[in-house]
Amino acid sequence: MNALYLAVALGQVPETTRPPTTVKVAAVQCSSDLGAVAKNRRKIIGLVEEAAAHGAKIVVLPEAAITGYLSQDLKTNWQLSGWPIEPGFQGKDPKAFAETVPGDSTKEFTALSKRLGIYVTVPLVEKAEGKYYNTVCLAAPNGEIVAHYRKLTPWPYPEKSWATKGDRDVQTYDTEYGRVGLAICFDIHSILDKYKPKHLWALLYPIAWVYESHPADWFWHKLPERIARYGHYVIGANWSVDREESWFGYGFSTIYGPKGEILATSHRLYGSEILYADLPRGT
Repeated sequence: MNALYLAVALGQVPETTRPPTTVKVAAVQCSSDLGAVAKNRRKIIGLVEEAAAHGAKIVVLPEAAITGYLSQDLKTNWQLSGWPIEPGFQGKDPKAFAETVPGDSTKEFTALSKRLGIYVTVPLVEKAEGKYYNTVCLAAPNGEIVAHYRKLTPWPYPEKSWATKGDRDVQTYDTEYGRVGLAICFDIHSILDKYKPKHLWALLYPIAWVYESHPADWFWHKLPERIARYGHYVIGANWSVDREESWFGYGFSTIYGPKGEILATSHRLYGSEILYADLPRGT
């Protein structure tokens, strides 16, 4: 317990100066264009600034939103030379678009987080020592990267053509609001058990979902049932598209409570939307 909270507990701090008991978090739902890094970055920065202007102190972005994950029509996918790719995908070499950590995007987003005084996830395709990772970092209000996570369970369908399994294990950071962990999309099938001993306050969860049927069943029923067994918040930011597409999975970003209850969920499938929730601070 820090000095201010101790003083509050002892009744030594006036009510007007007591720290808030909740923190506003945001899940940003937006589209990205594959390989349009500068364009994606500009859009995302504007949305992060909007979320911060509405009081959000933790902002979560969709999976690989800076680099792009798949094309919006689901026809173009990252592919390394000689790596297998699913039929129906056209391959695109990520070499010219992937970034190092630290790199241009982490530099820009750490400056952004410091300027705004917030935590923000930095989701991108990372290149390191000839390998490519599906990565999310956490930028902190002090202007530093405080967590660097590489997806432990790449989804075989689109990622077998480019992604190497993460080698940094799970990643946590003790914010002033509570302990957070990082996970990416398909990780959710196995990573919750890995985080259980870490006693998370919240999981920051970038998503780029693709589903064989309407995704409401997953985001509003199956995922809440899964989360409920672990007792922490989940801030899920899924991708969107700019217009209606023939596949399922976009939209339905959701912020969940410790019992799997839905605290906020998206109301649109296309374009950009920011979800907010006021969460009790962790201990």
